[in-house]
Amino acid sequence: MAKFTSALLVAAQLISLPAMADWVEARGEAVIINGDIAKARNEAIEQAISYASLQSGVSFESSQQSNGGQLTGQSQSLYQQMMTGPIQLIDEKVENNRLKVHLRVELMDDPSESCQSSRLKAAILIPETGVLERSQLSQGQLNGLGRSVSTQLAKRLDGFSATGFANLKADMRLKLSPSQLAAPDFRLPDYLANETDSQYILVPQIHDLSTEPANSRFLGLMKDAPLRQFSISLTLFHGISGEILWQQTFMDSAPWEFERNESVSPQSDRFWRSAYGRTIDKVLGEASKELDNVLMCRPVLAQVVAKQGSRVVLNLGRRHGLQVGDELSIVLAKNLPDRLNQHRTIGNNIKTNIKIAQVTEYSAYAELSGIGGIDNIQVSDFAIKIEPPKN
Repeated sequence: MAKFTSALLVAAQLISLPAMADWVEARGEAVIINGDIAKARNEAIEQAISYASLQSGVSFESSQQSNGGQLTGQSQSLYQQMMTGPIQLIDEKVENNRLKVHLRVELMDDPSESCQSSRLKAAILIPETGVLERSQLSQGQLNGLGRSVSTQLAKRLDGFSATGFANLKADMRLKLSPSQLAAPDFRLPDYLANETDSQYILVPQIHDLSTEPANSRFLGLMKDAPLRQFSISLTLFHGISGEILWQQTFMDSAPWEFERNESVSPQSDRFWRSAYGRTIDKVLGEASKELDNVLMCRPVLAQVVAKQGSRVVLNLGRRHGLQVGDELSIVLAKNLPDRLNQHRTIGNNIKTNIKIAQVTEYSAYAELSGIGGIDNIQVSDFAIKIEPPKN
């Protein structure tokens, strides 16, 4: 299968903040299980911090304790071009066996340099989420869960990702495992990328939806809601080379608050407002942040999809952040056979630039803007955006 590596680092979009400190507010809630308010408080705070990080574009992990409304014992790691100041607990209350918290997080610009400078975003194909043990869907009759999880993951990417947007194909069911998709003989990732004009293919797969037995209380007269697991792996394929760039598993559990034989629609608001639905949403939010970290310093590669004379058509457009007047450098794709006679693609920069003349939502028309071999440019060659020098 073809493989392409570029030494050029073209950055992705940053959610900018003003130079002064800024405050972000977020709310979180958690179900109180077995009267354990401390555990519920930690889960609610964790959820609120996770939402704050998504809203602001900051990605950090935190372990917190509360002391008189001021959160202490902070342990944070930042991965983007910002840092956090104090985290305050504004309000905490219990309603219907749920503990709710309201936080304020102070954010400040980080003066350190980052590889992010481009405003381009990549299209990320998301097919239907696979379910390894489909028998586990029987409790709740969650037969549409795969499509619903893909839709929710797409919302997370579109709402908060700085590096990409979702090309959602929730009805596209892939019958091959990620390891089979990566096999050179199938060549399915690059086929899917070409068919959908996507730069990456993200394959979600649910590994565990099992439910633990409910715990009895008060001499067996009452039972707590059973805990249900949620474990999902995400595998990211490069749309040109077809190789796996990233693979990670995320897991959590939450009370299954529905009746044992109740049928629950995974498309319903009731499902996503439940403790289990909110936990899935939190897991998908964490996954989208990790995906951003992976794609942060990778170039968004355009491909030449059509050519006529000195004009070429690229598979990047307004949705990706491309604008009229942007300049891109052409990189010729050259296939070399390896020792197994499989073609590997290398990039050859011919110092030929093109300038964007027209932009549609998902494509762009470009014209030759410098001296170079326009005749050598072929369909499936690459283009990388040229960033203006920093002042």
